[in-house]
Amino acid sequence: MKKSKNMGLLDAEYVALAEFRYQLRRFSRNMEEQVRKLGVNPQQYQVVLAVRGLPAGEAPTVTRLAERMQLNHNSMVELVDRCEHAGLLRRTRSEADRRQVILALTGRGESLLRSLGRAAREELRGSGPSLVKAVLHLTKGVNTGKRKRPKNEPRKGVSVSVSRKTGS
Repeated sequence: MKKSKNMGLLDAEYVALAEFRYQLRRFSRNMEEQVRKLGVNPQQYQVVLAVRGLPAGEAPTVTRLAERMQLNHNSMVELVDRCEHAGLLRRTRSEADRRQVILALTGRGESLLRSLGRAAREELRGSGPSLVKAVLHLTKGVNTGKRKRPKNEPRKGVSVSVSRKTGS
C-alpha cells in the first residue's frame, strides 16, 4: 500500500476520507433540496432539527444552538428570528429563570420534522453503509481493522530522540 509523504495518511485513508466527505455532502445536498421543496430555508430546518434533537436535559437556548450549529451568537439570533417569523418555533421564558429564553417548536416545525425525518431516513438507507464504511476505515484502519503504521512513524508510547552533531 502506497504511503503519502509528509501527511502520515495512507493512500487508502485518503480514499476513505474523500468517500466520507462525498457521502456526507450528498446527504446534505439531498436534504437541502427536500427542505426547499417544502418552502423552507435549509438553515431554518437545521435549527428546528437542533431544537428537537438536543440531548435530554439540555435547554434549547440561542447559545446552545449556536454551539450545535457552529454559528456565532448574533447569526443564530437572526436565524431564530427568521424561524419564528416563518412559524417554525417560538420563544418562551424559562420557568426557573425568567431571564432565560427557551425555544420551542410550533406545530408547523413539528410537521416539517416529520416530513423531512422520513426523507432523511430513506436517504441514509442508501448512503449510510458507505458513510459507515468510510468512517470505519478512518477510525479503525484500512482493510485489516487496524491501521498499519508507516515504517518511519514511531509506535505509541515510544519516545524518539533526535541528536544533532555539531561541527567544530
